[in-house]
Amino acid sequence: MTYSVIRVRATPSASRSGHMGGVVVVAGIAVAAWISFGRHLFGIGGDLTIIYAATLGVIFAALLVFTGLAVRRTARRGFETRAITYAFFLASGVSGLLLGLTLPDSTPRGLQTIISGPTQPALDIAIGIANPLGVIGIATAIIALVLSIRDSRGLITLVESWGDEDDGALVDPA
Repeated sequence: MTYSVIRVRATPSASRSGHMGGVVVVAGIAVAAWISFGRHLFGIGGDLTIIYAATLGVIFAALLVFTGLAVRRTARRGFETRAITYAFFLASGVSGLLLGLTLPDSTPRGLQTIISGPTQPALDIAIGIANPLGVIGIATAIIALVLSIRDSRGLITLVESWGDEDDGALVDPA
């Protein structure tokens, strides 16, 4: 008796427009813009804005835009994007929005964040929260990108089968 497992790629259904991928691209650009320039909306933009735009903004934009393009490619190929992919994208977006609230910027009044202003100890708490939010946001964006690329190739399922190749060789123990 033998046991075998075969990897089978899902067959695509009808191709779709991929508009959800476009939504993901726009949301990714919005999150990157918020992280880079959101403090200017509250009048506390400062010297660190260009550094945030060149580093965090570019990283978030690249990861989330490529995720959106992969989601669009998935739909156009007729495959489904899994819910876990959207969950990681959403987690990255929420982390990015919170990061934009807690990133400090150098102003004439000193370091300030959107949620704390220049007041202590709220400023120190906000700065302390910003670093983990950035790490979580980038990590979940990377995971969303990997999952979306994987989704665009179609799911691979395992098909198990049992077979009796040596039926004649079996001996009855009685």
